[in-house]
Amino acid sequence: MRKKVRGLSPLFIITSIIALFIIMPSLSILRSLFVDNGIHWDHIKSYLLKEYIVNSLILIAFVGLITGIIGTYLSWTLSHYHFKHKNILFILLSLPLAIPPYIGGYVYGGIFNYGGTLERILKALNIPLVHVNILSMPGAIFVFSLFLMPYTILITKSFFSKLPLSYFESGQLLGKNRRQIFFKVILPLSTTAIFGGSVLVMLEVLNDFGLVNYFGIMTFSTAIYKTWFGLGDLASAIRLASILMVIVFVILTSESFLRRKIRVSQPRSLSQKNKLFIISKKSKIRFTIVYAIYLLFAFIIPIVQLIQWTFFAKDSLQLRNLFTIVFDTLHLTIIVTGLVLLCGIIIGNYNRLSKSLLSKLYSKIVILGYSIPASIIAVAVLSFFIEVDGFLKPLYQNIGLKNLFLSSSLAMLIFALTLRFMAIGFNSIESGYKKMGTHYHDAALLLGQNHIKTFFKVDLPMLMPALMSAFILTFIDVLKELPLTLILRPFNYNTLATQVYTYAGDEMIHEASFYALIIVSISTIALVALSFIGKRGKHVKN
Repeated sequence: MRKKVRGLSPLFIITSIIALFIIMPSLSILRSLFVDNGIHWDHIKSYLLKEYIVNSLILIAFVGLITGIIGTYLSWTLSHYHFKHKNILFILLSLPLAIPPYIGGYVYGGIFNYGGTLERILKALNIPLVHVNILSMPGAIFVFSLFLMPYTILITKSFFSKLPLSYFESGQLLGKNRRQIFFKVILPLSTTAIFGGSVLVMLEVLNDFGLVNYFGIMTFSTAIYKTWFGLGDLASAIRLASILMVIVFVILTSESFLRRKIRVSQPRSLSQKNKLFIISKKSKIRFTIVYAIYLLFAFIIPIVQLIQWTFFAKDSLQLRNLFTIVFDTLHLTIIVTGLVLLCGIIIGNYNRLSKSLLSKLYSKIVILGYSIPASIIAVAVLSFFIEVDGFLKPLYQNIGLKNLFLSSSLAMLIFALTLRFMAIGFNSIESGYKKMGTHYHDAALLLGQNHIKTFFKVDLPMLMPALMSAFILTFIDVLKELPLTLILRPFNYNTLATQVYTYAGDEMIHEASFYALIIVSISTIALVALSFIGKRGKHVKN
């Protein structure tokens, strides 16, 4: 019989060290709350704090509501009705994830601004000019909803696809039509999935800096950045981050409460595959129009516009640092992705073999980073690294290093990115471990193999599809990340994301489009590859 991993095993020690490093930056923020207020805190509290809170709440409320409603509609029709080339359509609906909201904001800002693409098209067609103030709160809600919609679509579609057929059959036996079954049975049962997708969208909105900064909307992300770098007041930035942590805690607590309150029981005997219904011609036309409009605004128009602007900038674009920027971006992304996968493998394997309360606690700690906006992580990590530098100052003086060696190095950015995106890789890897089980692992141990050989010869080959999915998902998120990279990067260190932000901030949107197009192209290729990996995994399983 397999022995559980417990006590001071190497796997337990390494997992505990990783969990400790994840927690320590947050503890640094908590300690900083007990020091004196920053020199600008009284002014912020009296005149600006209310605006930060109201703007942030308006954004997350409306974006969460819109993506919840429209995303549920799209995922329900996609999972409930039979479509020709359905898999291709699902891939297309996922592609807007390749476009970060801040790039989408730059695109639509350029389209609707005075002298922008829309105005030129209307002039060419002799149509009266119509000005749309896209750089506003409604405009930000529109852009966020477009490019964050796939999060809700992916989560709710996964839930709808697993619904037992018995729910539909029972409703039909009671004389209910499809619409009544959806609103009276399916929708109440799917509340947790819909709200879960909306919560993920809300967290992404709170995390954003590039879009709200470009649109001139004061939220906590922009406030923390400007207080920190514009005013040089780290203490006030920490207090703003702590208030944002309270908002995030309320959101996550509400989601957790709803999840516990509404649970869907799916006995194996009833969990038959969901039946796909034949769609009528009228409904098919309506669905096709909705899909086409969404893909037009969320993917086709931004891509076409970026290509056009890149063509406009072909003479003015300076490419002498292009290789360095691309290399630094890929170098950083691969290092962070590798660390995320390594930590995910270690902690996931410990959880699989231990099954203890401590292992469950570690799994909760790992996903903590993704639920905290990047601005909070940036403040926490910087405070932590400054404290570490202070502790190591005598050592630095003896070997001739500067006093703030770690807090001015690339290591701080790598640590922060790993902390933020560890949940992405861990969730995929943990899902792979659950599908594997422990039967083959136990058999290898009974045949005389040790844990290390068993992992490399048995577990790792079976875990490879999950690792590939985790690699691609983490790679895409790190590639697109702006706030952490912008705040914690070393001096004169640029990535594709920061280059886009710099050009856009200097009103050089045509030049920014070239670097944005590189990000979108790499992310699109990765998303398509991920869809094929998932399709192959299902085929092998079946």
